[in-house]
Amino acid sequence: MRKFILTTALFLCTLTAIAGEGMWLPFLLQQINEKDMQAMGLKISAEDIYSVKDGSLKDAVLIFGGGCTGEVVSNKGLVLTNHHCGYGTVNNLSSVKNDYLTDGFFAKSQEQEIPCPGLSVRFIRKIEDVTQSIMAGITNDMDKKSRDEKIRARAKSLREKAELESGMEISLKSFFYGNEYYMFYIERYNDVRLVAFPPNGIGKYGGDTDNWAWPRHTGDFSVFRIYADKNNKAAKYSVDNIPYNPKRHFKINIGGLQEGDFSMVYGFPGRTQQYLTSDGINETMNILDPARIKIREKRLSFMEAAMKESKTNFIKYASKQARVANYYKKWQGELLGLKLNDAVNKKKAEERKFLAWARKSPSRWKKYGDIIDKQAALYQNKERNELQYNYIRECLKAPELISLGRYGDSILQANNKYSREEDFKRFSKRITGSLDRMDLNTDRKIATALYDMYREEFGEELAISDRRVQAMYTQSALSDPLKLKKLLASQSPEAIKIALEKDPVYLASKFIDSENKKVLTDLRPDLISLNENYRTYMQGLREYSTKPLYPDANFTLRLTYGKVEGLEPQDGMSYSHYTTLGGAVRKRNTEVEEFNMPQRLVDLYEKKDFGKYATWHRGKKDVPVCMLSSLHTTGGNSGSPIMNAYGELIGVNFDRIWEGTMSDINYDINLCRNISVDVRYTLFILDKFGQAKWIVDEMDIVESRR
Repeated sequence: MRKFILTTALFLCTLTAIAGEGMWLPFLLQQINEKDMQAMGLKISAEDIYSVKDGSLKDAVLIFGGGCTGEVVSNKGLVLTNHHCGYGTVNNLSSVKNDYLTDGFFAKSQEQEIPCPGLSVRFIRKIEDVTQSIMAGITNDMDKKSRDEKIRARAKSLREKAELESGMEISLKSFFYGNEYYMFYIERYNDVRLVAFPPNGIGKYGGDTDNWAWPRHTGDFSVFRIYADKNNKAAKYSVDNIPYNPKRHFKINIGGLQEGDFSMVYGFPGRTQQYLTSDGINETMNILDPARIKIREKRLSFMEAAMKESKTNFIKYASKQARVANYYKKWQGELLGLKLNDAVNKKKAEERKFLAWARKSPSRWKKYGDIIDKQAALYQNKERNELQYNYIRECLKAPELISLGRYGDSILQANNKYSREEDFKRFSKRITGSLDRMDLNTDRKIATALYDMYREEFGEELAISDRRVQAMYTQSALSDPLKLKKLLASQSPEAIKIALEKDPVYLASKFIDSENKKVLTDLRPDLISLNENYRTYMQGLREYSTKPLYPDANFTLRLTYGKVEGLEPQDGMSYSHYTTLGGAVRKRNTEVEEFNMPQRLVDLYEKKDFGKYATWHRGKKDVPVCMLSSLHTTGGNSGSPIMNAYGELIGVNFDRIWEGTMSDINYDINLCRNISVDVRYTLFILDKFGQAKWIVDEMDIVESRR
C-alpha cells in the first residue's frame, strides 16, 4: 500500500500529466513537469522559468492591481496587461473632457505618462515550502480547536520572522485544503503610470456580445510603466522617480505560432475547485449559478439603460457594468460546459472508482469509505443557507448607496476622537466622491428591483421593504452631500449619534450586516466540516491518483502549459486557432456601441498598412488578432503572458471560450480553451493606430524562431 506523505516528495512522480490541464507551482516544475514539457516542445529549462539565484521569467511576471496579472516587456519597466485590467484605473483618470475610455490614450513620450494613484504591482521573489514547519506533530485526529490554533500560531511566527529578515511582504497560504503550506516573498512597487490604452472600439471590441466567446476580435491590452527611486527601489510617487530596471523582462516574438506548437502561460489564477465532489458540482449547476445569473441580468438591465442616457452616466457605469457582466456571462458558459460535459455523472463515476480502490484496504476504507456520503449530507444541509448567502451578496449588498452605510460606524467612532473634525472632513470627501461616481436614480431602481427579488425568495420578514428603500434615496444624509455637511457640522456628538441611528441608509446597512451574520453563523459549521472532509479526501485522492495532482488556484503564482490549438466544441462546429483584423472589420457596426470600430483602424486595414505585424491568411496578408490555446486558466490569469517554447512573449491572455468556463470545476481538454491577444496585434495598434512606435522600439523584438 502506498503511503501518504505531507511533503512535496509525493510530487516526484515520473508519470505524465494531462497536457493542458494543471496550474503548477513554478518552484516544483523541475521535479514534476520539466521532462513532460520538454517532450511537448519546451526549449528552455525549468530553472529558466523559476529561479531564486538569478533573474528568471518569474521576475518578469507580476500581480497587477488587486486581481490581474501583468508582465514586464522592457528594461525600463514597461508593463503589458489587459485592457479590462486597467479599465477601472483609466475610468478614474477619465472625465467628460478627457474620455480615455472612448478615445483611448497613447503617450508620445515618458513625460506624457499619467500617474495612477492607488495602483501598485507586486513581484514574487521566492516561494518556500513551510509544510514541515507548520504540520510537524499535527494529525487528523487532534482536537480541531487545538489543531487550528497551533497552525495559526506557527504560520504567524514564520510570517513575522520572514518579514523581519527579508524586508518584504509575506503571504503564507495553504494548499490541498490545508495539507501543505507555502510562503511567498513579495516586493511591491507603488508608482505606476499609464502609457497606452486603446479606445473601447479596440480594447473592448465585441463587448458583452463576444465576451467568453469565439471567434474573438478584441484588442484587450493596455500598457503601464513601473517607476522606482534612483536606487531602483520601490518608492511612493515622485517626479524624481525613474523607470524601474527589472531583474528580467520578456522578449517579444512576432514570428507567430502554428497550430500544435507548444505554449505556456504564467500568472496568478484566482480560484478553482477541481476536486469538488459530485454534490458540490450539482450545487453550482442547479442552485447557485441559475440564481446568480437571474439576479445579475436584472441589475445589468438598469446599468445599461443608464449608460445610454448620457455621456456622464456612461463614464460612471462603464467599469461597473463590465465587472458585473463579466461573471454574469461566465456563469452562463459554466452551466453550458458542465451540461455538455455531463459533469455530475462524470464525477460520480470517478467517485465510484475511488471508493472501489479504498474498499481494497481496511485502513483506507476506514479513513475514506464514508467521505463522499458525508459531503453529500453537508451539501444538502447547507443548501438553503448557501442560497441566501448568495442572495444577500448579489441582491442586498449590490446597491452602491448601501456601501456608504459602513461610514456610519466610522463617524460614530470619530465622535470620541480628538481629531474628529479632520475625520469628518475625510468622511465627507469620501462619501461625496462615491456619490459623484454613481447615479442615484439608477441605483434606486437597482435597489428596488433586487430587494423585490430577495423578498420573493425569502419572505417579507427577512427583507427591506419598498418604503424603506425609497427613504434611503430621499431622506438619508448619506445620499445627500448638503445633509451630510449639515450633520457633520454639528457640535454635539450626541446629536450626530441620534441622527445616524435614524438614518435609512445606515439602518439598512446594519440590517444587511446582521442578516449576513445570521446566515453565516448557520452556514459556517457546515463549511468548516466540508473543508475538513475535503482535506481528508485530498489525502485519499493523492494516494489513489496515478498522476501528480496540482493544487486548486488561490491567486498564487502558477504555470500551465499546452498547445496553440482550436477545437470542435459541438457537432458541426469548428473553431480555428486564430482570428484576423479582416474578421474584426467585417463585424464593424457604427450603430452598435460594442462594434463601433474607430475609422482610423478601418483605414489602416483598407490600405493594408500592416507594417511587419502581418501574416498570410487565405492567400492575403492580414494582422492576427486573437488566438486559442489549450491552457488551463481562470480569473486572475487576465493579463498573463502567453509564451512560446523559448519563453518569449507571443500574446496576452484575457478570456476563455464560453463552453470551457467550467474549467474552474471540471477541466476537459476537448472543451477548454483560453483566449489571448496576439502580440502582433498589440504592437500593430501601438505602432500604426496609436502612432506610438517609441513604445514598440523600447521592446526586444524577435522576428522568428522558425
